[in-house]
Amino acid sequence: MKIKDFAVMGFKNLWRRKLRTILTAVGVAIGTFSIVIMLSLGIAMTEGYKNQLAEWGNLTKITVNRYGYYYDEESGMGISNEQKLDDNIVQTLLGIEHVRGVTPVLNVQARLKSGKYEAWCSIVGIDPETLQYFDFPEVASGECISNDNPTGLLFGQDACYFYNPRGNSNWENNDSPVDLMNDQIKITFDGIYDSTSKTPKYSKLNVAGVMAENDTEMNYSVYAPIKQVIEWYKKYNPQYKKKKELSYESIWVSVDDVDNVKQVQDQIKSMGYSTYSMADNLDDVQEISNTLQLILGGIGAVSLLVSAIGIANTMIMSIYERTKEIGVMKVLGCIVTDIRKLFLFEASIIGLLGGTIGLALSYGVSFVLNKYAPQIGGMIGLSSEQAISIIPIWLAISALGFAVLIGVISGLYPAKKATKIRAIEAMRTEG
Repeated sequence: MKIKDFAVMGFKNLWRRKLRTILTAVGVAIGTFSIVIMLSLGIAMTEGYKNQLAEWGNLTKITVNRYGYYYDEESGMGISNEQKLDDNIVQTLLGIEHVRGVTPVLNVQARLKSGKYEAWCSIVGIDPETLQYFDFPEVASGECISNDNPTGLLFGQDACYFYNPRGNSNWENNDSPVDLMNDQIKITFDGIYDSTSKTPKYSKLNVAGVMAENDTEMNYSVYAPIKQVIEWYKKYNPQYKKKKELSYESIWVSVDDVDNVKQVQDQIKSMGYSTYSMADNLDDVQEISNTLQLILGGIGAVSLLVSAIGIANTMIMSIYERTKEIGVMKVLGCIVTDIRKLFLFEASIIGLLGGTIGLALSYGVSFVLNKYAPQIGGMIGLSSEQAISIIPIWLAISALGFAVLIGVISGLYPAKKATKIRAIEAMRTEG
């Protein structure tokens, strides 16, 4: 038989018993809907947690620390060790596969003054050429730091708290009394590392720009080109004056994809360095998500199992009703495999029909859930802007394919049973 013949006969037989076909397909639809919706809830929760972690920090960023901490099994104590971080390490890290950018990080403390107001801040030195790799927010005013402006500083919105040391230190109306871009501001490093210093000498502060407000640590930091910070560090920090050697406080490493972070991080750790990344938290989240999706998917699978039994029952009943028809097909010379294929085709069509209905229903319910996310999101720990249900394309295709597969599997026994019917006995059956 040709494929066209299978299609015509299959659809004709299903339509002849359309009520039973529809009811069986509804069972598959409910099972498909249950699995898709259950898994979509788990996927949405995982994406929500990822977004929350991304707000706290860059998920593709690895911080290599100068100070490491590990547990010594022999002594049973935690031991802290210091590793030297220099330009040689920076170049080594740049050579690791999947690493797209590396910058050393060095901090210096400074005091700012504008009129009667003062503020303390920590200036973070980084390589301006690597800013694009670390998800820096847009500059709200001024411009970004660059090697062309080595003394320029880039401020976060809440990087400095200016106060009046001789008066009320509270801001009025929550507005800073100093405009970083327009007011005259001076900077000094005197008296910060050495309390015996005389009257501090101030110099004019070069403010390159101010970043837009954001929810990351960058909102509370001041950044400058690393070359300038190194000069300040060597000139004012007594630690360098004592040791006469420079070791960066940390090194930032940017990885091309979050899926490669663990691989790069493990490679850095094998070199003897202590590392940290926000992606460290993803392992626990992913484990919880996988367990949750397994439970939710299992609940949906029970419904699909029941629907599979329904398909098998429908096809077996169809055999009893079409016994004489099967006998006629055999007498006319229809081969056994064609009879088997016909029943499997009908079972797969029921699975496809039910899967399509269930998938359409899933998208509808998902839309309703997401529309009312502000009311529902808080119940499962998500923000009001986070989707409650996410149905990726791979889930939709997999669900549809799985529904068809369930139909085929459910039709195997009825199809085999149909081929065992003897033609003579079938012809004697009253139709």
